[in-house]
Amino acid sequence: MVRLAILHKTLPSYIASSEQEELRHLELAFSSSDPASFLQEVGKQNLQVLVLDLALLGPDPVEYVEHLEKLAKPEMTLIVYAFAKWETVEALRAEKRHIMRAPLSVRALRSNLISLIVKQLTPGRMGSSSQTPARAIGSSVAALVDQQAPARRYDDVQLASLQEIESVVDCECPNQVADLVLSLGAFEDYSANCKNRNEADAAVHAMLYRATGQARAIMEEALGRLCQHENIDVNDIPARVNSVRQV
Repeated sequence: MVRLAILHKTLPSYIASSEQEELRHLELAFSSSDPASFLQEVGKQNLQVLVLDLALLGPDPVEYVEHLEKLAKPEMTLIVYAFAKWETVEALRAEKRHIMRAPLSVRALRSNLISLIVKQLTPGRMGSSSQTPARAIGSSVAALVDQQAPARRYDDVQLASLQEIESVVDCECPNQVADLVLSLGAFEDYSANCKNRNEADAAVHAMLYRATGQARAIMEEALGRLCQHENIDVNDIPARVNSVRQV
């Protein structure tokens, strides 16, 4: 479950009126439209996400956001704005921050949190890395890039069908993760067929091919666990999608 706190005037009411399927894997820890009370509460919660309305961040939004992040240590901060100076928006850009134009719907919120939702659904693979020293992680990643990637687990027909499964399942995660796997597979093919000017070019393209294949294999594993969680039989997807289209 991805826990989030919201500093926004209207989004909490949208969430309250949303269907449970739209909120799957999301938990609203607390919400407020008062920056002072939000600041007092945010450090008391175990949060993965902060959702902030730029209009409520005061005269120095950068300082306020940095203070919130020090207290909450979120994995992502999502900042929503309707109108703002370009300099303000650019000053707010940072790692682990997403900046979006208003209005922010529950569907758009969920779409921006897909990476965290997938991470929550794959605790065995994702969680173990947090206990590993950074140097060990770097070494294991480097070794992985030098290895040949596993064969593809899903073909393009299965992935394309997963992209269209929105009408069957009220959750966009399978759709979005399938899109990621397709994109990685496309770049994997592209890097395998790049033209080379010399041996150095060939070595770099071979490295990119292996690295992309490993990334594709990891996301295929995540997609498999996600489909299992959603009770989706990948081999049965084309028939399911076609049957929906005929209704």
